[in-house]
Amino acid sequence: MILKSLGALVAVALVFLPLDAYATQLHASSEGIITHQMGHLFFLFSMVALIFTITGKSLDKQKGWRFIQYSAFFFILWNLDAIAAHFFDNQIYAVKIEKLSLGQIRVVSQSELLAWLYYVLKLDHLLCVPAMLFLYGGLSNLVDEQRQMMAKKDIP
Repeated sequence: MILKSLGALVAVALVFLPLDAYATQLHASSEGIITHQMGHLFFLFSMVALIFTITGKSLDKQKGWRFIQYSAFFFILWNLDAIAAHFFDNQIYAVKIEKLSLGQIRVVSQSELLAWLYYVLKLDHLLCVPAMLFLYGGLSNLVDEQRQMMAKKDIP
């Protein structure tokens, strides 16, 4: 009984007393950000290669592969977005985030245009979530097609 009450108390504390969460990861030293940026570039080029492979093998005629191709396109945009955001906040330190309150921040920059651009770049989930949904939809569609083909083979 005590463990259940303690567990519930911890769960309530975690919900009502959250720690800061940052959408764009910051790195303490240049080695970390350079490696991280290289990871984004590798992922970006992998998605470009995936799109060309799907198109080159004419797999895009199937709905599942088309969805995976759309997913790769959104992942390319997301990586470009993340690379730019990391460049501004971790490499050239052109922007700084000031926390005003629980629901407010201020983007500090030399230029108001750069502050707005950085703010838009921080909305990277608007690219990543559709990419994941298209990937899930494409894989689900391919699995369903495979199951249907297997079911037809079992029927005499």
